[in-house]
Amino acid sequence: MSINRRGFMGRIALAAGALGPWTPKSLLADETSHPTLESASPAARQHHEHDPASSRKKGYIRPNTIQIVQQSYDLIVVGGGISGVCAAISAARNGMHVALVHERSMLGGNSSSEVRLYPEETCGFSTWVKEAGILEEMSVEERARNWEPSIEGLMNSQWDLVLYEWARRENKLHLLLNTTMREVEMKDESHILAIHAAQLGTEKGFILDAPLFVDASGDGVLGYRAGAAFRWGCEARSEYGEHLAPAEHNENLMGNTLFFRARDTGKPIEFKRPEWAATFDTEADLTHRGHGFIEGGYWWIEVGHPLHPIRDNEEIRDEALRQLLGVWDHIKNHCTESDIRERARSYALEFVGFWPYKRESRRVIGDSVLTEKDIRMPSVRPDDIAYGAWGVDIHVSGGIETRQTEPYPDPRSDANFAERGTIPYGIPLRACYSKNIHNLLTAGRPISASYVAFASSRVLPTGAIVGQGVGVAAALCKQYACEPSVIARDHAFELQQILLRQDASIPGVVNADKNDLARSAQATSSSNARLSFPESDAFHAAALPLGQLFPVSTNQLDSVELLLHSKAQTPTTVKLSLWKAQSVWDLRPTKVLTTSSATVQPQQRGYVSFPLNFHAEPGSLYFIQIGANPEIAWSLYTDKMGVPSLVPAGTTPAADPGGSMCRPLTRGKSFAMRVTPEQRPYTAQNVVTGTNRPDRWTNIFKSDPKQALPAWIELNWQKPARFNQIQLTFDTDLNRRTSLPMFRNPDCVKSYTIAVLQHGGWKTVVVEKDNYARRRVHTIEPTTADKIRVSIYETNGAMQARIYEVRVYNEERA
Repeated sequence: MSINRRGFMGRIALAAGALGPWTPKSLLADETSHPTLESASPAARQHHEHDPASSRKKGYIRPNTIQIVQQSYDLIVVGGGISGVCAAISAARNGMHVALVHERSMLGGNSSSEVRLYPEETCGFSTWVKEAGILEEMSVEERARNWEPSIEGLMNSQWDLVLYEWARRENKLHLLLNTTMREVEMKDESHILAIHAAQLGTEKGFILDAPLFVDASGDGVLGYRAGAAFRWGCEARSEYGEHLAPAEHNENLMGNTLFFRARDTGKPIEFKRPEWAATFDTEADLTHRGHGFIEGGYWWIEVGHPLHPIRDNEEIRDEALRQLLGVWDHIKNHCTESDIRERARSYALEFVGFWPYKRESRRVIGDSVLTEKDIRMPSVRPDDIAYGAWGVDIHVSGGIETRQTEPYPDPRSDANFAERGTIPYGIPLRACYSKNIHNLLTAGRPISASYVAFASSRVLPTGAIVGQGVGVAAALCKQYACEPSVIARDHAFELQQILLRQDASIPGVVNADKNDLARSAQATSSSNARLSFPESDAFHAAALPLGQLFPVSTNQLDSVELLLHSKAQTPTTVKLSLWKAQSVWDLRPTKVLTTSSATVQPQQRGYVSFPLNFHAEPGSLYFIQIGANPEIAWSLYTDKMGVPSLVPAGTTPAADPGGSMCRPLTRGKSFAMRVTPEQRPYTAQNVVTGTNRPDRWTNIFKSDPKQALPAWIELNWQKPARFNQIQLTFDTDLNRRTSLPMFRNPDCVKSYTIAVLQHGGWKTVVVEKDNYARRRVHTIEPTTADKIRVSIYETNGAMQARIYEVRVYNEERA
């Protein structure tokens, strides 16, 4: 028996059941449910149902002019942006044979040197949320190699090369660049059998089959061609009860952007506007659109509605080019801000994008749909595999062609945070597969979300960590011979534990890996740091109520002292309240536990003491807040880029703009305060009982910076343990995303050894002299020992050793 294949490559026979190395019984079932297209406009529905064969000419196509290559895999990932790259690498590392199919010449999608959008600054929305895992591996390596800063418009090929290298490292990952998926071949109405693709340059066609597929295409094109249910545009407010949704459904999608790169030539360079370019003669034509950074940009050269982001892609590119050159003409020839125009005299365009950065398209509907409530008032779900942290970032419809009368509604601002701010929220696996195409997973923009939630989840780093989670889920599908919905229902705990071991993070999920021997060990150290807040001459006025979250290791809080500055001419009473915090991210006020007040003298600048006399719960986070008074300011320290962080791990400063939660002050900040009695929240035990970042506790060991390195931590078992793998997680600053060139994070451990205690003597089993990576996994000869000692001799710049986690395993070897 053969399957009759009709596609753009012609009619090709392939044996039935050729589903790759394994075939779940559920994938062979005779499903009769029909796929649906949800919330699509009549135009979108007509486009969905169009059959290209009906519009062919009456001639014929000469056969045998295209070489057809048929290949089988465990998993096929369509789309090589960073979500697809992370999904493919994650699946390959977990034992799958993977094909990564990407239509461009370089990996990275919107972040590649072809488009030049850098992985966005999620750290600008919350504290301690920089994405780890595979994305962090690649980001750390790119910064160490790249001689240019990481800024929109300035991304160069070093990022492309790192992504390419990371993909090529995986011997189970087959990379197909310059390869466009053209058609999807279905086994039945609920299962994809294969994709048909064409490769530029080689004149080859591919038929690639697998039991599982990942749509990481950005446009949801794999799901669309397979008949997956999807959403398009903005749902009506009533559908999910979303405050930020429009009253009625509409298709006013956000636009697409072209970036540019300009270079200082050192001499005056004339620019003559092409006659077809747009004109921006006055500053009023660029209302509320900053253009002082002339080296690269801008995200707001955005063209969209009423153009269709897929069908009108060429028109969008043409119009965006017209707008971009008009903006450059304004900067060079018409800008009335003299400093900008003068600096621009010697600048010339080096790069202009021709492939638009897309923001939105189809969203494939899963068994769960992320909504506004999920991202603004999140709860922990048992199948969460990643998280989002971006605000609800809905751009102005029409983009640059809409002349704004008000500033862009930035969700990070005090004015917009109450409505558009989010709390880091989990993304469940049930939102990362199609509900009606049962062997289709999704990563990146096409995941299952309402329009409002999508405005947060759409960003690059979120897509990358979702991709890593989906890759592990696919591997478990292979292991258990089942579909993704079964993993979400029956194997979510195992999925989460694998992800945590591989340096992913999931809000509310902790290490409960029964195979991790370190969890049963007692950890000690040569020293540990006290809680210490740096001081600053920069004071933040309390125009809004201000607060600081901090960890408490003792059972008593006697008092806190705040470094305040009064501009008042008379004594001022400052009131302070204390409540317990759930996590470093969750700044929703809880029950006030105690209050205090103090008098600040006129023009006083110094520490002011607030007595508390409060019985605390050790190992908990607390939040203090002072009331609004614009004449009172609080010393606010900001970490300096490129030097060791002084902001205490597991702390968050905040302002209260009203609404349901306070707004964190991000990118490495802390208010200056002292706590009595002294707190020691950075002990060695954190490396075996916490997670791999601050969340509900500090979860990090920090040595005393007053004691010179080396420093050490030891893991001690009550009886000897047998192991052959030791995993270390270091500090690469999860509070900030660094854009500096040729950068190695100074807080990261550089030189260290690992020794084991056997028969009363120490034996060194690992020596590392030049580390700058966050996660290191060391495989050693099988060893039985009473203790492990990690000795830190040098960091990349800090005066103290910092370690988030130590894991120990006895792994079976193949």
